Amino acid sequence: MKSSKLATWLLLCGLLAGYMPGFAARQQHGKTTAKQTTSPTTAKKTTHASARAGKAGTAKSHKAKAGASSSFAPPNRIQQPEAMAPFFAALRLKDQVISVLHLGDSHIQAGFFPAAVATRLQRDFGNAGRGWVFPFNLAGTNGPSDFRWNSARIWDSQRIVDRNLNEAPGPGGIELTTHQNNISLQFEGMDGDAMDNTVKKATLLYWGGPDATVVAGGAEVATQQVPLPGDALKLTDATLTFNAPVTSFSANWVTSSGTNFHFYGALLQNGHPGILYSAIGINGAMYQHYNDNSSTLVAQMMVLQPQLIIISLGTNEAYGAVSASSMLASIDRTVTTIKEQNPDAVLLLTTPAASSIATRRAYRHKQGKRYVTWYKVSYHPNANVVVMRNAILEYAREHRLAAWDFYEQNRGMSAAFSGGWAADHIHFNVRGYALQGSLLYDAIHSAYVHYSDNHNQTAQ
Repeated sequence: MKSSKLATWLLLCGLLAGYMPGFAARQQHGKTTAKQTTSPTTAKKTTHASARAGKAGTAKSHKAKAGASSSFAPPNRIQQPEAMAPFFAALRLKDQVISVLHLGDSHIQAGFFPAAVATRLQRDFGNAGRGWVFPFNLAGTNGPSDFRWNSARIWDSQRIVDRNLNEAPGPGGIELTTHQNNISLQFEGMDGDAMDNTVKKATLLYWGGPDATVVAGGAEVATQQVPLPGDALKLTDATLTFNAPVTSFSANWVTSSGTNFHFYGALLQNGHPGILYSAIGINGAMYQHYNDNSSTLVAQMMVLQPQLIIISLGTNEAYGAVSASSMLASIDRTVTTIKEQNPDAVLLLTTPAASSIATRRAYRHKQGKRYVTWYKVSYHPNANVVVMRNAILEYAREHRLAAWDFYEQNRGMSAAFSGGWAADHIHFNVRGYALQGSLLYDAIHSAYVHYSDNHNQTAQ
């Protein structure tokens, strides 16, 4: 009898031992890491990462997102792909400049994510140039690292997310201002494998009063006021046309005395047909910020004239406790404003990453004659990300807009993204953004191939 019980017990242990590895692989909630420091102070018990952080930065590798199985690979597709038909039809022509606007928050301002999409689209459908650029370095904030602006002036700056704005911040959602009357700005593109910084035509966006003059060495200059509705924003563009392509240039303005000068960025083209990809994102931005400063959206439609508008927002809403109903209303206001100004534009809404909330706990431990402080950092899913994701997809379905569910891709491909997170588990590092961009490109390209195949069959 005893031997029978012993055999049964050994069999049960063997079965449990066989199942435990698979069981443990699925338990990713509350994954904890520990760090050691000799600091004598005790840290706060909990600290929550903020989605309004500036630079994403490059971070150490972290474990996969909670609740995601590394074996789950959801279909990478565009939802409601038929809504992208006008954009796909333009791609098939291959003899024109096709303007794309990628609008968003800090994930876009950093530059890595949109660059990964842009370079692949330009490889397939032609490269028309860099698109919109801004002197982020002069504004004291982060931006793409493969170009730089220089100036002898000290500039003030405003962003669309700032409280108590003095005026609308222009088509880029950010501006430089100065009280000086003589202004000089130099653009310098850097060589690299990212975006093309060759310039044949540069459209400078600014306001310095109706009598401001601008000159640029080696370029023909033509200026005009952009007819924007209302008085919220005044805008002049100066088109610099160079005899031969350049990678750097300088522009000089003289303004009327007493008139503040505002610089809103530049639109760079290389003179070739293809994709002109403009990435406009502001750290901390939400749909609400673009709605509260709708003149920015209006100016974008007038200046960039985008045929495809990719909107990558929702992260900051998820960390700001925005409700589903408020999110739906905000999306609708943004889409309505865009459609009023640019009714033929194709919109593609993307969902935010499956990001987490970081919690750090501290405890003391005696080593020899001194105490050291250890920190345990845990990452827990932000449940409100799912609320924002569902609202975006619901709106896209109801209004027949194209959508890309990055949340599901990120969650399902947790193993691939495990080394791609920044320390806050909200942003990505370069590797993570490159993967995100390649996935969005793959989804767009697959939808285009399907459209093109159907179009060819219909033509036959």
